[in-house]
Amino acid sequence: MMPMGYRFFHLVGPQPGAAALALMVCVLAGPCAAKDRTDQRLKGVTSVFVSGNNQAAEGARQVLLNGKTCLTLAGKAADADAVLDISTDSQRQSGGFGDFGARTWIASGTLTLKSGDLVWSHSERFSDAPMKSGGKTAGNLLVRHLADSAGCKERR
Repeated sequence: MMPMGYRFFHLVGPQPGAAALALMVCVLAGPCAAKDRTDQRLKGVTSVFVSGNNQAAEGARQVLLNGKTCLTLAGKAADADAVLDISTDSQRQSGGFGDFGARTWIASGTLTLKSGDLVWSHSERFSDAPMKSGGKTAGNLLVRHLADSAGCKERR
């Protein structure tokens, strides 16, 4: 007697489309599921050294100095639980007549533990506004997103 699976396959025939569909679901679902996961070691970070010589790094330091999150600013990388490295890039937007275009800032941050393990990365984008730097605002938003990922709301 033949196994049930063999009879089904023999009656229906090979289904190459089903295999391709299953492969696509696995490939597409992988990054989505991984994106929502937070490294649990991030929950143990309390002090952060901000590395970067740009407006976004200044904005990030200001948020940490003001005590707006559960994370504190360390003066040296050796004294911190982790190092937040912030880099920026900007893009000028054409404003048309008179070229009063704004500048859009992209701030990218990576958080690395003392062990050298990368546990968090994120980018924020923000445009300049009158009397307000988009770079500093992007750095501010970057640290607030880090605080949310680190579970600051649950710590208070």
